[in-house]
Amino acid sequence: MSQMSINNKVLAIFREDENMRAAVKLLETRGYDVLCETSVFHAIATVTESKVEIIILDVDDLGLKEMEFLDVVKKINPNLFILISFCNSNREKAIKYLERGADCYILKPFYISELFAIVHKFSDRISKNGNLMQETSETNKAIDNLALRIAHEINNPLTTISGQLQLRLSQMENSNPDYHVYETLEEETQRIAETVRSLVAFAQPREPDKEIVNLNDILKDVICSFKDTEKANEVQIVESLDKDLPVIMADKEQVSLACRNIIDDSRGAVNGKGSLAIVTKRGTNGNINVTFCDSGRGIPSEKIDRVFDPFFVVNDEERGMGLGLCVSHDIIKRHGGELTVENQTEKGTVFQIALPIGAI
Repeated sequence: MSQMSINNKVLAIFREDENMRAAVKLLETRGYDVLCETSVFHAIATVTESKVEIIILDVDDLGLKEMEFLDVVKKINPNLFILISFCNSNREKAIKYLERGADCYILKPFYISELFAIVHKFSDRISKNGNLMQETSETNKAIDNLALRIAHEINNPLTTISGQLQLRLSQMENSNPDYHVYETLEEETQRIAETVRSLVAFAQPREPDKEIVNLNDILKDVICSFKDTEKANEVQIVESLDKDLPVIMADKEQVSLACRNIIDDSRGAVNGKGSLAIVTKRGTNGNINVTFCDSGRGIPSEKIDRVFDPFFVVNDEERGMGLGLCVSHDIIKRHGGELTVENQTEKGTVFQIALPIGAI
């Protein structure tokens, strides 16, 4: 972990919030110089006098008229990084603050380690003279805002639609002529939900919340979810899972998403009848490996180096936003591992995940 200079100051603006109070204590123990204010008006003076570079702003107790605070402090220091926190009931207000100039958000209640990871990631982008390294911050901010809007505007009605479809399916016999129609609709709602999750994961990646996991168990759950779909018969999934595979420290939810995206991409590449072989084994250099080998059409050699780029699709006929593999690559990288891709000699594509076993 890199050490921060004492000149890199954090201003936390909140009133009575134990979650924020605990986060402040953690930042202080990690070497950050943290100042606290309960009013945005007092905070303006602090930003001016103390050369603050990071602001953590609890917007739950603020009104929309107090958004002018963002305009003022950005004029004082255009390079300020502003992280807002809020409860789920204040999402609409939070969107306004993001549109007004806040850079990132965290939903309460949050893990203080998650907030620290966001602040620390920004700190690593600060050069020795206190200025930000040149990045496409405006583009990133726009994507963050879009992700929050999508999560709010699509996920809520989508949950209602999915719930109603599942209820209808549970009350319907498989022999009913409408059963497969409702089943297809439910699969499509899940596909939309997966796209939203990938966009949010891309726009606001978080550090892994690691625990002891068995990668075979994660894969079994993911594979089972694919087999329980109407299109399961189109692609035969063949498993060869090493029963002696060591456990690792990983974020179960993130690794599941990474594997799901790879499998979904492979199934799309097969595009009809075909197979996907999934193999786990203990690799070299203290890693465990997962290989996904499909019998699809492969990837053109001139495009294979771009498969992990955001919004990249191999051809225009592909469905989705081209974020799945990009998100998977980022997740594995954050776990200290590597995700690679290559074409097979005959046809098809091989994706391989290598994750460190590490200390348990």
